[in-house]
Parts: sequence; structure tokens; C-alpha cells
Amino acid sequence: MKRIILGTAGHIDHGKTSFIKALTGIDCDRLKEEKERGITIELGYAHLLLPSGVKVGIVDVPGHEKFVSKMVAGASGIDVVSLIIAADEGIKPQTKEHLYICELLNIKYGIVVITKIDLVDNELLELQKEEIKDFLKGTFLEDAPIVEVSSITGEGIERFKQVLDDLATRISIKSIDTPFRMPVDDVITIKGFGTVIRGTAISGKIKSGEEIVFLPDNLKGRIRGIQSHGRFVEEGYAGERLALNVSDFKRENVRRGMLVVKEGYFHLSNYLLVDFYYLPYNDKPLKSRIVAQFHAMTMKTTGEIFFLNVEKVLPGNKVFAIVNLQKPYAFSYKDPYIIRGFGIYTTMGGGVVLHPFLKEINRNKITEDYIRILSSNNLVEICSLLIKEQREIGLTIYDLMGFMNLSFSEAQKILSDLLKENLLVEDKKTKKFFHRDVYDNLVHILLENVSKYHNDNPLKLGINKKELLEKTGGFESLFNLIIKDLLDGRKITLDGDIVKLFDFVPGGRDIVFKPLENLLKNMGLQTEEPLKLAEILNWEEKKVRDMLSTLVKSGNVIKIKDNYYLHKDVFEKFKEKIIFFFKTKEILTPQDVRDMFNISRKYIIPILEYLDSIKLTIRVPEGRKLRR
Repeated sequence: MKRIILGTAGHIDHGKTSFIKALTGIDCDRLKEEKERGITIELGYAHLLLPSGVKVGIVDVPGHEKFVSKMVAGASGIDVVSLIIAADEGIKPQTKEHLYICELLNIKYGIVVITKIDLVDNELLELQKEEIKDFLKGTFLEDAPIVEVSSITGEGIERFKQVLDDLATRISIKSIDTPFRMPVDDVITIKGFGTVIRGTAISGKIKSGEEIVFLPDNLKGRIRGIQSHGRFVEEGYAGERLALNVSDFKRENVRRGMLVVKEGYFHLSNYLLVDFYYLPYNDKPLKSRIVAQFHAMTMKTTGEIFFLNVEKVLPGNKVFAIVNLQKPYAFSYKDPYIIRGFGIYTTMGGGVVLHPFLKEINRNKITEDYIRILSSNNLVEICSLLIKEQREIGLTIYDLMGFMNLSFSEAQKILSDLLKENLLVEDKKTKKFFHRDVYDNLVHILLENVSKYHNDNPLKLGINKKELLEKTGGFESLFNLIIKDLLDGRKITLDGDIVKLFDFVPGGRDIVFKPLENLLKNMGLQTEEPLKLAEILNWEEKKVRDMLSTLVKSGNVIKIKDNYYLHKDVFEKFKEKIIFFFKTKEILTPQDVRDMFNISRKYIIPILEYLDSIKLTIRVPEGRKLRR
């Protein structure tokens, strides 16, 4: 079933709410203050089923200049706008401002509705129509149908339904395969149900019982029920007005402007790259840096806007800009936004988000070629750029779906194309993708660090894996992928946690290490500590300690305890005699070891404890027993 959203726009007191009531029978003014003052203050909601079966969700917006920010929130996500113009008043300030806002929000379809025709004669009505046609020239409503209605008599209402039904056939159905997003525009409490949030689903689908996240606060909860057009449904779709029962939350926990999503697709950002159209009705140039209200979807915050490559922006001109948001938010590529001033309540301009996740404000990085790629609509090229910018962190297919508002199959096709062009590297374990340039650069850095370590420590077997990770930036996911690939490619070897180049031999091992190994062999079980060994060999203590560390890692030397090392040959002979001892005896005591090997207690106790540590023996009150 096709689902579309119809929104109203227009000046205050031009009959938007009355028109919706005549169309649907639903009064969108719910508040006592609205009824008393006779003006719309908050967003109103209604629904309609067209003759063809198309489901229409309706958003009625305030027309007063003080409530334009609420109008922007309501206009986000609509497919068709009804630009309401009263026959007795014609075009007014908010008529113009609302029209510009709809253009900036990329609304493609609209119907011009002339209301209150019962208050004017035919001659004035024809004059108003001509003025309206002139006003709409050059806008997206230039060729829009014009319908004349009276909400009092009902004249023109059925014709409007037919025109809307015909227009609905031209509107593309919003994708339900892209990640789910629903900007919150209303929060209410219903007795027996608890907190209910309402909004227009702008992409994807959601099921009752599914977990959701409220951004930017990262609040997590579960949907207890869904209503669409006043009926309970199991699933809600893009293009529908939805009411989600989220009883996990109190009403004060959630608010207009939040974004309801599923976890794992969207990332918060304070920095955006945008294109910006400065509306022609503004009368002063803009400086290259301004602070203004930033509206996107149903959210409003303060934004610092830096215009690129210009000293000032003239009315009617389009430029590119970096936006620094006071509060972070989650965006996708080509999300529309609006910029409004403070105090003057004037819509200055707006455009679309070209980069939803800038790392920082760096004007030097924003080159002409950079902007060309992001403005090109070449999704493969744009995705390649985004992945490259994430450097050693990488992106998953789900990150890409959120950044670009893509379905799984669309994102999969783009990643497949980039892999075929050898522009990406995939880590199948973490499901992350890295740009080939970033991967190759880290390979170079890693091998360079291992080589430098060998040069600085020629007597050591290699560098500790954890130390190498820190030296190469600490990005574990890509680091582990490269280690695996270098091992498979026989570029390095890994001995426990020690990394070395594949063909590296510590210091010409046989020649350099032989004097130390021979000395340890000759000392037998009663070896000296490293400082004494260095004095005997006339070497530096550090050299001896480095060599002992390497020999321990290679297995040629056994570290019994700190400063007590045995050559492996000496230890193996000792172990053989101990095992032989247990063939005839059940208990081994320190005195037995002294009798067999003629060594002092200084060596007996550490070596017995070492036998316990390698699970050869177990200590009992009488001495040691052989483990079985």
C-alpha cells in the first residue's frame, strides 16, 4: 500500500486547520489555548484514505511568524505540501517564507489551495489567482494545480481529494529497506499505555517489540505498540505517521527533536559539510562566519557556520559551508536543513548535508576536488572518500548504510565494486572495511618499526606485540588484520607475543650468543646473576640481559626466577635425574637435591619451585611428589 505525507503551509489565519477539518473531519487544534485564541500553536495531525486506497498522513503547521520553527519541524518528511492562501488576503509574509522553507526541504510536489472563496466575488478570486501564478514562477510550485475551496460550504474539497489522488501516482514510495529513522515531533502520555511518541517515519521500517535508540541522548528502549492512522499495527513504514508506545520512558525523558533509530547505523556528529542557498528575499550580504539557528528534521540547535572560499554571501547565491553544531546530531547524506536568524524570525536559507560526519573543522582539507566528490552523487566515489577518512578505525556496512541512507543490498554492491577496484581491504573477522591507502601506509609503518627495533636491539628476538601496537597508533582492528596478512605473506614471524621480521636472526646468533651459552653450560646449576655474568665476559650488563631475554624466548635458556638462568641442556639433565629419582622414591626433599647435585640452598629452593610451576612436581608437607 502506498503511503504519503501531506503537510500544510501558509500564513496565519488563512484557514489551514479549517481546511484539514473539512477534508478529514479531524480538528487539528487540540490545545485549549489554540481554541481560545483561534490560532494554531502546535503541530496538528490527521489522516485520510484516498479513493485509490493511498494512505495519507497529514501534518498541520502553525502559520504565525513566532512558530516558524515548529512549522519547519512539521514540514520535515512530507511528500506533498498544500500551500494555503486565503482568497480575501492573498500572498502574505509567511506565505513566502513557508514556500521557501518547502523548497529548501526538497519537497517536490504541491497543491495550491485558495481558501475562503465564500468571502470573495469571482472577479477578486480571478485577480488573486493571477497574482499567485506570478508569485509561484520559478518555484517548485510553478506548475502545481490550484484548487479553490470553502471549508464552510465544502466546495472544492472533493476536487482536492481527486487532485491529491492523481498526484500520489507520481510520488515515489519511500524505501523501507534503508535504516529506520523517525524524528520525534510530539510526545504525549496516554492513560493505560504511558509515553507515546509521534512522528513521520522518513526511512526504513519498525516492528512492535523491537529495540530502539533515541538520539542524541543514546537512550535505549523497546516499542510496546505501534499505531498508524489511529489503528494498531504490527509494523510501521517510511512515509507513515506513526505513534510508538515506549512505556520504558517517562514523558520528560523524550522530547521533540530526538531521532528514533535502530542501534548500529548512526553516529553523532558536531561537524557537517553542507551546501547553502542564501534566499533572495534577504536584503543584506552575510559575513563569512555567522551564528544562527540550525533546523534539521524536527531538531533545532545553534550552529556556527563558516562559509568556504568567500568573504561574504550575497542574497540568491549558493556556497559551501562547514557547520559546527552546539549539540551533536545524527545525519545522512543529502539530509535537508534550514538556517534561521535570531530575534528577527527570518529564514535565511538552507540546503543539504554533503558530509554527515566531519572529524574536525579543517578548511585546508576542504578542497575543490573534495567538494566535487561529495556533490557528484557518485555514491561509489563518495563512499570511498568516507571510508578513507575513517582511516584505521574503518567502517562497517551498517555504518555506511547510516551515513548514506542506503539499503543493505545497495551498500553491499558499492563495497563489492570498491573491493574489485582494489580500493578497499576487508577484515572478515570484525566486518570492517579499510581504504587500501590507509592499509598500505600502516603496513609500511609497522614493518619500519619492527626493522628499527631490530637495529636498536640486535640481540633481542623481536618487539613485543603490544608495544608494536602502541607505536603504530593503537588501532587494534586494522593492526591485527595486518599482522595476520604479514604472517601469511611470510614477511614477519610471531613467537608468542614477539614480532620479528621473517629473516631476522638476533645478532648473528651462533657467533654472538655462543660465549654466553657456553658460560651458562660450564656453570651448570649454580649460575651467576646477569651483572656477574657481564663482568666475567667483559660485556655491558644490558647486553647480557638482552641476550638472556632472547635466549629465553628461543628456548635455549630457562629463566628459573629473576636473575637465575640455566642453560636448557643443563636443566634437561637435571630434570631427567629428578624423574629417575621418583622411580624408586615417592618424596623428594631439598636434602635429596643437595645430595644428588651438590648445590647450595640458594639454588635448590628456586629450582624446586620452578618444577612446581611447570607442573612436574607438587608440594606436600613432607617435600615434593611427582605429578601424575
